[in-house]
Amino acid sequence: MMQLLRRQWIVMILVLAVLLVMPTVVAAQDGGGQIKHTVQAGENLYQIARRYNTTVTAIAQTNNITNPNLIFVGQVLTIPGTVAPTATPTSSIPTATPSGTVTPGTPQAPTATLQATPTLAPSPTPQPAPGGETIHVVQPGENLFRIALRYNMTTAALAAYNGIPNPNLIYVGQRIRIPAGVTSTVAVVQPTAAVMAGTPAVTPGATATQAAPPVNMASNVGFDYGVQVHLPNQDMGVIMTAVDDLGINWVKQQIDWALYEPVAGNINWGPIDEMVDAIDASGANILLTVSSAPNWARDSSQEKGPPTDYATYATFMGEMAERYAGRVDAYEIWDEPNLRREWNTPRGISAASYVELLRQAYTAIKAADPEAIVVTGGLAPTGFNDGVNAIDDRVYLRQMYAAGVADWSDAIGAHPNGWANPPDSACCQQNRPQVNGWDDHPSFFFKQTLQDYRDIMMQNGDSGTYIWPTEFGWGSSDGLGVEPDATNYGFVTFTSMDEQAQYIVRGYQLGREIGYVGPMFLYNLNFCQAAGVTNEQCLWSLQDPAGNPRPAYLAVKAMAK
Repeated sequence: MMQLLRRQWIVMILVLAVLLVMPTVVAAQDGGGQIKHTVQAGENLYQIARRYNTTVTAIAQTNNITNPNLIFVGQVLTIPGTVAPTATPTSSIPTATPSGTVTPGTPQAPTATLQATPTLAPSPTPQPAPGGETIHVVQPGENLFRIALRYNMTTAALAAYNGIPNPNLIYVGQRIRIPAGVTSTVAVVQPTAAVMAGTPAVTPGATATQAAPPVNMASNVGFDYGVQVHLPNQDMGVIMTAVDDLGINWVKQQIDWALYEPVAGNINWGPIDEMVDAIDASGANILLTVSSAPNWARDSSQEKGPPTDYATYATFMGEMAERYAGRVDAYEIWDEPNLRREWNTPRGISAASYVELLRQAYTAIKAADPEAIVVTGGLAPTGFNDGVNAIDDRVYLRQMYAAGVADWSDAIGAHPNGWANPPDSACCQQNRPQVNGWDDHPSFFFKQTLQDYRDIMMQNGDSGTYIWPTEFGWGSSDGLGVEPDATNYGFVTFTSMDEQAQYIVRGYQLGREIGYVGPMFLYNLNFCQAAGVTNEQCLWSLQDPAGNPRPAYLAVKAMAK
């Protein structure tokens, strides 16, 4: 009798054990025959798509998911088609919160790696495959961007070759196919058609083959406080004392290339040396924004614009990076290239052309200083989109990604100005009824610009890259005794000095809270003194024309950091 009971208990324990290890049923068919999947802890859309033999895009479209990187536990998804599910690898990736917001803190790695149990033991070395291909087995900590760099390919090309719908999602043990003939020592990456369109013709005798990016050792710098200053012809010691008084850790200085190399090959480093010395001596981190080609390098002398041969800019940037290696922390490549006044060239405004300039500058900088951070030129927020005078910054950013910007940058620059709209406001809700204009398009809103950029970045698998607001702020004519041009700057009359102070502090706070913003550079500290009270740049200054602090200065100094 006891032996029978013992057998029964053993059977019950075995049944219970089987039940415990069996996967929870998460898929069911509704009355119409459609498959419904309930999202489980640790799942992401890429895994779910693989399980049902479909694509991330198909599931996202069926369920009206605008951001495939953000789903939540318990969410019920309709699976397109009726193909039976396949086994799903386990994952340690945490699921996004139901609100769809990104938790403050360090953003996701550039391409999230799923910790899955591999079917084959991973090998640290590439494996040969039939047909001349090489098989790379994904290792812990790797992502598709780094793998592409290893084989001198672009992320987009490697993803397309392997049929990977979302380059942001690969897993440990996954076997990545490398095309025949591609090795880690031969540069074979060709410029894409999107990049080549609208770029200068290849010099006779030169090759169109692009070398892969050099070693990149730049840190992925998160949120911090910054301010733009104007040091030329000013008392640099006094200015940097003010920066220290504000409790600011980053300083941006604009470098007008045309001023420092008026003759080809004859660079006047002296004034730049003085500025770098002054900032570096204060202990602040340095961002240099370099734009505006000299006339000798351009095919037009109208307004500002790029050089005819982008290699001339790359040469200047390479020499600069070599000269200031270990001292200048970051370089912003150009300023508002989506505007004709900053990118005046017979070839016209072009995101693909800009990315080609960026590619050459990035390569030169990294060769001289691998730790330097390369930031894309902050775009001018604008809804104007005639393609001649301006390209809508959201449109331009998408075009930049189509041209491969993610492979040639460490951070995405932005100019999320707020005009007369409070930092938390959104288009188009008549946030301030007394404001007549400058509120009928998303480009007029600080937070919305950041959110739109983040959405575009995530849609392009670039969720691990920070947005650097290299220029932001709110202007006010209050207390300056000037009447700004009503057509272009009338909005500054609607913001008092006290409101300006409140908006700036809240702008910094938002950048810190949302979790995907890097150093924020307030525009500006001392332009009232440098340019004079009648110059529109004075409207944004923290100091008045005499160098006295305006309310915004005192608010930035006093705010919690």
